[in-house]
Amino acid sequence: MRKPHQIWALINPEMHRKLKEYAVENHLASTRAKMIMYILYNFHPEELLEDYTFQSRTGKMINIKVSDAELEYIKSLAQRYNVTISRLLRNMVYTYFSKTENANQKI
Repeated sequence: MRKPHQIWALINPEMHRKLKEYAVENHLASTRAKMIMYILYNFHPEELLEDYTFQSRTGKMINIKVSDAELEYIKSLAQRYNVTISRLLRNMVYTYFSKTENANQKI
């Protein structure tokens, strides 16, 4: 059996908390790594928003174990948006919650 690949990413503490809260509220996989994978596969923004609130010294680390196919998909997304994988994950989470909150405010 092949050993899964590991992706490490830093996100800001607020996004770290929101990942868990959102997953629990919406009865999704409650681990942050699974929630990030859910976002990557189900959220397709035209462009990523940059998380300017992020600071590496206060960032929270997330480790995601992925298969070969998942890693290739994530690499292709990173290439599409022209960012590193860690930055892709951070900005994808930030964009997801920004768009979700904006949609909820319009309702």
